[in-house]
Amino acid sequence: MAVLVKGEITITKGFGTWKSMVKKNQDRMEEMGMVMLFAGVQKDDPTKLHTIMKFPDLEALQSFGANEELTEQRRQAGAVIESGIMTIMADDEFITNFPAPFTVE
Repeated sequence: MAVLVKGEITITKGFGTWKSMVKKNQDRMEEMGMVMLFAGVQKDDPTKLHTIMKFPDLEALQSFGANEELTEQRRQAGAVIESGIMTIMADDEFITNFPAPFTVE
């Protein structure tokens, strides 16, 4: 069962700093089975980060949330952990990258 999660969090050091932290921790995220489908800030508020992530199951999502080292990495990159909201969007019944993926580097 795959699980899609929408995340919202305040960041204080800019999207570039946060994005560098994600790239640095890519191997760790892959070990958890986590896939970042989307990440970006609000056009009118660059401190409001929105993400869509895919996890293989609820246990992987819980492992992500409980990983103290990764939480500290996120905090150092400017994420205000206490402001985070994780919303489970779907499990198994969804489409993604439809009709085709779009990526901006």
